[in-house]
Amino acid sequence: MARARGDSVMSTMAASRIELKIPGRPEFISVARLAVAAVAARMGFDYDDIEDLKVATGEALTNAIQDAQTRGREGGEDILVMCSVEAQALVIEVCDQGSGFDPERRRCALEQEELPEGGLGLLLIEALCDEVRFETKPGSGTLVRMTKHLVRF
Repeated sequence: MARARGDSVMSTMAASRIELKIPGRPEFISVARLAVAAVAARMGFDYDDIEDLKVATGEALTNAIQDAQTRGREGGEDILVMCSVEAQALVIEVCDQGSGFDPERRRCALEQEELPEGGLGLLLIEALCDEVRFETKPGSGTLVRMTKHLVRF
């Protein structure tokens, strides 16, 4: 029986978790994006999916950094990026200690097509990932959980 690309790597990476804590400064976004790309490549994701994951991760980090900057905390808060290798998926979590947001208010703004300037990052994340979940509330930080399923042909 032929093995699909990445099967042997997947067997050694299954249930692995990689954590990266970066300073909340823009120059570290590329470090996290490259780490996510490396994990995705080892799992056997194709080029397009890896690029999607890099963009989604960059958007989540940009939102966290911009939030810190608006609160006068530029570069003062670390952001945790976690990659969990599951049987057929990569789960990326970006966690900050920022001001959080009201998911219901965001949903209403989307329905009324009243996005604030620069408010496309979350939509982009949702478009590029198979599953996206936000754990947030005002004043308690945000966890963005992005899942991309590994599809093999």
